[in-house]
Amino acid sequence: MKTLADKAYDILEDKILKSKYQPGELISEKKLSDELGIGRMPIREAIKRLENAYLVKVMPHRGIMVTEIKMEEIFLQIEVRRLLERLIAKRAAKFSTSNEKKVFLDLADRYERITESGTSDQALEVDEEFNEYVAKCCRNSFAAASLKPYHAHARRLYYRQYYADTATIKEINKCHCNVMRAIASGDEDLAVKASDDLIDWIIKLYRDNYMPIMD
Repeated sequence: MKTLADKAYDILEDKILKSKYQPGELISEKKLSDELGIGRMPIREAIKRLENAYLVKVMPHRGIMVTEIKMEEIFLQIEVRRLLERLIAKRAAKFSTSNEKKVFLDLADRYERITESGTSDQALEVDEEFNEYVAKCCRNSFAAASLKPYHAHARRLYYRQYYADTATIKEINKCHCNVMRAIASGDEDLAVKASDDLIDWIIKLYRDNYMPIMD
C-alpha cells in the first residue's frame, strides 16, 4: 500500500513532468501541502525524493525550485544511463521467467498500439510500467535503484517533445518495443543491442530539439 509520501511524490512528479510546474518556478512546502491536501511531513519526504531525482532543488529561505533543463547535465546522465540500461536489459533477458517474458511481450504490444492511436499520457504510463517491471526482472536492486532517478528526467523531455517531434518519438517507442521483445526472447546480446539503439535514438531527440551542448 502506498504511503502519503508515495502519493505526494507521484502527484508532484507528474506535475513536473507535464510542466504544470515550470522549470525555474519556485513553490513552497505549504502551497504543496494545501494543494494536495496532504500534511507537511509526507510533503517534506516527497520533496527529498524529488531532489534525489534531480527534479527540484531546495533553496534555503526561498522555497523549492523546479530544476531547469540543462542539456550538458542531461548528456552526462545519459552516459551513465547507457551502461545501466544495457546491464539491466541483459540481466532481465537472462533471469526473467517464462511468465515474466510473456508480460514483456504484452507490454510491447500495448506500446505499439498506443504509439499508433494513443496519447502521450498513455505512452508515459506504459513506459513507467516497463521501467518498474524490468527493474524487478533484472534481479539487481542496486542497478535498478541507480537508474531510477535518471528516468524521471528522461520522461520529462520525452513528454515535452511527444507531439513536437512525432517521427523521432515513434522511433523511440519502436526501440522500447524492441528492448521488450529482445528481453522476452532471452537473447542477452540482442537485448544489449536493442538497449543501445534506444539510447542512440534518445540522443537524437535531444540533439534535434534542444541546444546541442556536447559533441
